[in-house]
Amino acid sequence: MTHQPPGSESTPPPARIERLPEQRALLIAWQDGRERRLNLVELRGQCRCARCVDEITGERILDLDGIDPEVSISAMQLVGNYALKITWTDGHDSGLYTWPHLRELCEA
Repeated sequence: MTHQPPGSESTPPPARIERLPEQRALLIAWQDGRERRLNLVELRGQCRCARCVDEITGERILDLDGIDPEVSISAMQLVGNYALKITWTDGHDSGLYTWPHLRELCEA
């Protein structure tokens, strides 16, 4: 059995995840038919790892204005059946984008 963080059971995985380099976006297509193109700079800014968000206060410590506007995805991999791990061209690779988090971003 794959370990899943609390709350992730209620959000099924996307039906499709596709890099759109020419649009500087990541396409997420959900099983219920909802699709959304997420801007890569904005997606990079939504990382919730300990290097980007203070673990105690929850305050964002990543300087959003400091994100390279040309940042892109160099690699992606599924983590269990609950998250997507993205390796960014700026070298950042410690954040996991869980299905509930990605769904929230798609609905924003």
